[in-house]
Amino acid sequence: MSEKSLDTARMITILYQVAADLKSHSEELRQLDAKLGDGDLGVTIELGSKAMSEYLQNTSETDIGKLLAQCGMHINQASPSTFGTILSSAFIGGGRAVMGKTRLETKKLALIGEGAIENIMKRGKAKIGDKTVIDALFPAVETFKKEMSEGTDEKTTIEAAVKAAEDGMKATVNMTAKFGRAQWFKEKSVGVQDGGATAMYYIIESFANYWISSISLDEA
Repeated sequence: MSEKSLDTARMITILYQVAADLKSHSEELRQLDAKLGDGDLGVTIELGSKAMSEYLQNTSETDIGKLLAQCGMHINQASPSTFGTILSSAFIGGGRAVMGKTRLETKKLALIGEGAIENIMKRGKAKIGDKTVIDALFPAVETFKKEMSEGTDEKTTIEAAVKAAEDGMKATVNMTAKFGRAQWFKEKSVGVQDGGATAMYYIIESFANYWISSISLDEA
């Protein structure tokens, strides 16, 4: 069976659903963030998701790369907080990696992930193990690439990437925070799951679920 691809219109639908799902977790993320900070992550998620949704409802963009980058820019404009900037960097970096594309094959999702990681690390200097979004995103992308290179089917590959993101998110519980307000707690940050990594996991999980549903519809 040939690899499936989705067009810009389908990507807009997926991203809109992802924004709605992320917003539904805002209170949970606020409470989690409050354990190691000021709890503003919930507000960032609310404002960022709203801005992303409003853009997607009105856009006529056909370039998937520009679409992702614009999502990032709207998130940053609506909520230029620390996490808002990180999330914006992820979307902009991911968008740059697929600029000019009007259809996207499943294997190209790795480019989006790699672009997001590169831009986040360039912006914030965090690396794997620093108790940040990278701890959920990096293992997801690496697992995705590994499974794809081994010829694993698309659905199984995506599910494995989501599981890797979840494991990475949970692993932050035992890490010491090195960035943001959480770093002020130093060793006391151990035992608390990172809010940013949790938000990134929810984004990956939601995107993956809708992507799988979309390629399944095409197969029907």
